[in-house]
Amino acid sequence: MKVVDIHAHMVPKDFPADPSGGKNPRWPCMQCNAQDASKATVMIADKPFRAIDDRCWDVDRRLEDMRAEGVDAQALSPMPELLSYWFDADDTIVMGRHIAEAIGGMIQKAPEHFYGLGMVPLQDPVRAAEELAVLKRDFGLHGVQIATNIMGKDLGDPHFAPFFAAAEELDMPVFVHGLQPVGQERWGANPMMGALAGYPLDSALAVASLINAQILNKFPKLRLSFSHGGGAAATVLNRMTQAWRSAPAMQKAMPQSPLEMARGFYYDTLVYEPALLRFLVELFGADRIFIGTDYPFPIRQVDPAAFLRDCGLAEGAMDAMMGGNALRFLGVNA
Repeated sequence: MKVVDIHAHMVPKDFPADPSGGKNPRWPCMQCNAQDASKATVMIADKPFRAIDDRCWDVDRRLEDMRAEGVDAQALSPMPELLSYWFDADDTIVMGRHIAEAIGGMIQKAPEHFYGLGMVPLQDPVRAAEELAVLKRDFGLHGVQIATNIMGKDLGDPHFAPFFAAAEELDMPVFVHGLQPVGQERWGANPMMGALAGYPLDSALAVASLINAQILNKFPKLRLSFSHGGGAAATVLNRMTQAWRSAPAMQKAMPQSPLEMARGFYYDTLVYEPALLRFLVELFGADRIFIGTDYPFPIRQVDPAAFLRDCGLAEGAMDAMMGGNALRFLGVNA
């Protein structure tokens, strides 16, 4: 079975010039390391945002790591902080097409090892829907990555219906990743809490919002997945389902239970603990979970196939989670 990592990020070696002519203070730029060409720093608002290295853009370096860890293929998606919803939609498209071109170039160098998940200007869902077609037609990408909220607006908001309709029509899967979680104002004393605690909570809110909107009833062929095993979604879903069981009005408005609807989504394996992954397999089903590592960032899961083997799962479940589920999500034949 081909081992496929759906949750693997990239950063281009450079960024396009700010199309606003300097009016976007958060437009990223790359600061190269004069002593080591393999290292660089992403700068945002003239401040260091993240130190990175050539694993973000160098295909040979990436393939070397993949071979060492038994990963056959990755779905490349941009570092989430590049999704650029805080710019004008036209400017976000400039960044998105630059990212798409970079991902497309990586795929061309090793097409058997890479798939592509691009980005669209979801601050304008109609433009985002149009851009999905561009990513597929002009860049050959397989799907798209979006954030758990779009500038504070929940994904289940009807505002985003044009985007989800286009994703279904174009057969473009959607990978949801944490970004700018709600409640950030509470992390002031410890900004790391936003990434460590805020992202899983925001993922749970995104899952709950899409279930409440009955997104898969409206778009039954849409394929949606969530990073980090859906974050805190599992416990939120149990609470929602218990409320649904005891509330006839909720059952009338929502013909399927929240947990049943959640089993229509996909989730990655990036939960670090075997017991937690076994719980997710029991909750959602082995056919709804695939490998995710967060490569190449420090919080990543190293050697994901070994992690799966350590979980003590049934052989059939292992095969599906190693790669079959990921290929089905991407709409790719094994």
